[in-house]
Amino acid sequence: MRTVTRYLLREQMKVFCLSLGGFATVFLVVEAFERTSTVLVRHVPLYLEGLYLLYVLPVYVIQSLPFVLLLSAMVTLGIMGRRREIMAMKVHGLGNYSLLSPFLIIALGVAVTVFFGNEVLTPHALQKAEYIWSVRIKGEERKAAFKLEKIWYRGKDIIYNIRLLDREKGEMYGVTLLYVGEGMRLYRRIDAHRAKWNGREWVLSEVTVRNFRKSRPEIETFPQLSLSLPETPADFQKGVKPPEAMSYGELLRYVRKLRQEGYETTRYLVDLHAKVAFPFVGFVLVLLGVPLALWSNRRREGGVAIGIVLSMAVGFLYWASFALSVAIGHTGALPPFLAAWAPNLFFAAGGVLLLESIPY
Repeated sequence: MRTVTRYLLREQMKVFCLSLGGFATVFLVVEAFERTSTVLVRHVPLYLEGLYLLYVLPVYVIQSLPFVLLLSAMVTLGIMGRRREIMAMKVHGLGNYSLLSPFLIIALGVAVTVFFGNEVLTPHALQKAEYIWSVRIKGEERKAAFKLEKIWYRGKDIIYNIRLLDREKGEMYGVTLLYVGEGMRLYRRIDAHRAKWNGREWVLSEVTVRNFRKSRPEIETFPQLSLSLPETPADFQKGVKPPEAMSYGELLRYVRKLRQEGYETTRYLVDLHAKVAFPFVGFVLVLLGVPLALWSNRRREGGVAIGIVLSMAVGFLYWASFALSVAIGHTGALPPFLAAWAPNLFFAAGGVLLLESIPY
């Protein structure tokens, strides 16, 4: 490894570690202020809040790594520009791609870290943090669970089994209602292909009702059936395991099962592709951020301040584009792969074009 490459790597890692520490500190302070009032009102031990923050902090750090990387790259080049170090390197024959390559090395390391962090750490940490906050701090009873890629919810006298829940539409698919009496004896079962909440009651479609009160089960079918149930979509949402809380393998198995059973999987396919696309955010942002920093240095506008402003602007534009593209993909207007990867491809192409436009 060349001396200049080691120097660039060392300089960026200094700023990267400082930036990451600053991000983590701000997050902890803000999150602690938001949660402490609830902890004090409910008279629970403060160590539970600390335990909650301990689980949620790594998740936040992993998600913020690409943007910390962008900030550190642009600030590092801004400082070097102020010191005329970039000019000196170019005078001695160092090209733009040679300046870019050390930052891309770190970006690849961050991409691997983000991917495996989301695979191994994030699902477990989110599950633990949610349990500590909802059960141990807020004192809520756990009635819902996501088991075997299904939602299970325990009501007063009904056990719900739900295959798929559309949170935005208030619809459920593959619904089974198990009515139990004294001694958990099953006396009625209702199966429906779909259940839709109209604001007052549930409207079930393609319904089969089985009554077990007599020696022989009584079976009735209905094209549609309205039921007044105490539970609303908000109750069942507590049992939904969101895609960000699943590993790639778990989400892939879920998508395959839904597809085999004939359910719509577009939303989950987009999230599946996004799990691979998101770790490369840092690589793409560096590919755009470094040329921006070099361009600003050529205009004698470099420095820490301009690096921070430009990195915030680029990070915001990317995040808005990524969120918009994924949202469009959820509606089915874009193919799932394109919805997840379009922002990466667009910003990477912009970075390469900008780098090519800067003279060596």
